[in-house]
Amino acid sequence: MSWARPLLFAVAWGAAWLLGAAAGRAQPGPVPPFRLGGVVLESSNLRFAPRGGLERPALIKMEGRLANPLGRYYLYYSAHNHSGIGLATADSLEGPWIEAAGTPLIRDVAIPDVLWIKESGRLHLWAHGSNSHTDLWTSHDGINFQRHSTSIRAATINTRNATYSRAYDYPLERFGSRYIMLYSGLMEERGVRAIWLAISNDAETWTQLSTPLVEPAEHETTAIYDPALLRLDDRTFIVYNDASGHRGGSIRYVEIDRELNPLGSGGERFVLKDPGPGPPLNGRFRSAQIHQHDNTLLLLSGASFRPGIIIYATAHLTPPAE
Repeated sequence: MSWARPLLFAVAWGAAWLLGAAAGRAQPGPVPPFRLGGVVLESSNLRFAPRGGLERPALIKMEGRLANPLGRYYLYYSAHNHSGIGLATADSLEGPWIEAAGTPLIRDVAIPDVLWIKESGRLHLWAHGSNSHTDLWTSHDGINFQRHSTSIRAATINTRNATYSRAYDYPLERFGSRYIMLYSGLMEERGVRAIWLAISNDAETWTQLSTPLVEPAEHETTAIYDPALLRLDDRTFIVYNDASGHRGGSIRYVEIDRELNPLGSGGERFVLKDPGPGPPLNGRFRSAQIHQHDNTLLLLSGASFRPGIIIYATAHLTPPAE
């Protein structure tokens, strides 16, 4: 018997518990400040949320890509442990969000990312079970997935892990490539967790670059991870988490050139959003994803820890002068 359950989306623009001390303060930088808006998902409202964990949002618009989607938007998520990938759907970013029947869609893995491949009419989903590699699943309907292959391996770059990946349709002229994958890898001999780059022409076979793209700066913790790409006009930024909280922390970013040449530990670092120590964020962001809609940036991130939540925040861009 199939089932679906409505989930909480608290549109709480004026709610003091989200917008007061818990919001934290961002260090001024080139990206406009984000204002916390509300809670998208709460683990306590989900049938599938093992041990109360909830932290990796992967949002994609499915309208126009499927004949009869369950909703305009699909939001994939998981907990930290390798228990499986969940799905919630909605017709509006404001919700209500419905937990999809059959969740978990893929078992024994975590930390999803999704990308629609137009040429094949398939959704690509990346996740990892073992921390030593990240694997690819494909689907024609966003519900039923088939394991395809292993995309990246820690052994290729001599790290302990190759996880927390995000893939983008982002051509790089210097490699003649079409797709990029940003991911995390710990260099054990140095005790540094950095952000790495892989490239591909088909989003199936990947070449991992042997030099870290971004390393922690001197004033940061030794672990930065869970990267995301942000493009604003002609500027390019790498957004990432630091490890200032329990299995999470602040959302930070650094500017990088269009061709994603390695920065190492260089580049000025900015705080995009800093969680306060109290509820509901409890000193912890995890796994940020950013989308642009007209002149608004939408940020989704995991927050808190057992029970976990997924929150959203928005930033407004200045319209171009006429």
